[in-house]
Amino acid sequence: MNSIKPDKSGTSSQRAAAVLATSAVFVIVLVTGVLKCFSFLKNPHMDVGIYYEASLALRTGGDMFGTFHQAPLTYIYPPFFAILFMPFTYLTAEGAGVAWTIVNIALLLACLWLGGRELMRRFDARLDSATLPTLMLLSVVFFYPRIDAEFDQGQVDFLVLSGIIWSLMLVRRHPFLAGVLLGIVANVKYQTVIFVPYFLIRGWWSSAVGFVAGALAAALSGALVIGWATNLGYLGRAFSGLGNMMGMPPGEGNPPFILPVEWPESISLTSTFARWSDSAGFGDGGMLLMVVLAAAACLMLGVVIHRRSGMPLFRGRFGAAGRTADFVQPLIALEWIGLLVAAISFAPQTKMRHLALLLILAMMGVLLLIVQRPAVPRLPLLTVMILVFLVLVLPPPITDEMHDLRKSLRSQGMPIWGLLALYFMILWTGLKWARTMDGGRGVSDSTSLDESVNEVA
Repeated sequence: MNSIKPDKSGTSSQRAAAVLATSAVFVIVLVTGVLKCFSFLKNPHMDVGIYYEASLALRTGGDMFGTFHQAPLTYIYPPFFAILFMPFTYLTAEGAGVAWTIVNIALLLACLWLGGRELMRRFDARLDSATLPTLMLLSVVFFYPRIDAEFDQGQVDFLVLSGIIWSLMLVRRHPFLAGVLLGIVANVKYQTVIFVPYFLIRGWWSSAVGFVAGALAAALSGALVIGWATNLGYLGRAFSGLGNMMGMPPGEGNPPFILPVEWPESISLTSTFARWSDSAGFGDGGMLLMVVLAAAACLMLGVVIHRRSGMPLFRGRFGAAGRTADFVQPLIALEWIGLLVAAISFAPQTKMRHLALLLILAMMGVLLLIVQRPAVPRLPLLTVMILVFLVLVLPPPITDEMHDLRKSLRSQGMPIWGLLALYFMILWTGLKWARTMDGGRGVSDSTSLDESVNEVA
């Protein structure tokens, strides 16, 4: 597959469009970030305040999971990120909020640039020098409310997403390192654990081993800073708190405070089903049944879309990382994005701000819209993207009634239902696109990959 290089042969209008789009991205991101910096100078609130106090407690011998000024909220993850955050505790809480916002700005720009380049490379989708800047700009516009919320909360989703994008970039030629990165990221937030069964099903043993190695290295590295016993104690309490949220018996020690799975502000399908089940009197069993049925329905829909497209799902794709024909590479990107959508959709808790992790889903949709390919319809995808954008931003909470309506819709998981619809439309469109990379022939599960590669050659 051709690598993406700067297009020096573009027309002056294309170069002007590239400069304009790039400038617009920087202006939007920097202005948003600067405004948040001023906000943190007044009040280092929300998650960045929790990170600061947890890291300060680690540095001064306190309890990382202790109740701080934002009671009852506490730090809930393994100590890895809190240790990484320690240098910020040499600043004031306000200064730490500003410094982390600057880091978040850099992480967002890296996600847009590197993620856009990787998607374009996998889909062989560069038109001219303006393609990547346009992709970045439209993605920012589509997902701006989530970007704004990420900055406002001082969250770490762009750190997690940057690790996932780097891993996607590495998986073809360095599958072990790709797994290591995902394992390290799992110590920041747990979403990347979903890649483990994927690696095993695909037979990517090197990536699976890399994940375990990265996860263990990051989890145990805290012993170098806070001591072996203290680090193990925090790990046990973190995992105990996660189990408590899912209704498991509490383990030893004092786990961090974690809101229950049925928490009203969680928009995940798991939380939605928990609330439905409680209302109907079905309890945890009803919730688990609904989760299993919904997950099975999503899986079957994905299988049907693959079969209808004629592209391979299992047979002919085992061991695909780094050793496949070009037309398989976009399929891997679509699968990784699908895993992220699944992790967000079926997580024990998902708040609206956590949707920032799905920025790459928006980028994938925008790419399929702005680069035209023969026999790949774009109107259905455009329609769904517009509807999902409206679902994510409407109704505006300008009155008490509209605020209550927004809260009610989100308590029914409406944003997640919309994003699932968007993913499956992207999958349908992306698979049609992948067929064009194989001369329009495609590959079915009944055809071996070697035979298909020979045909293409």
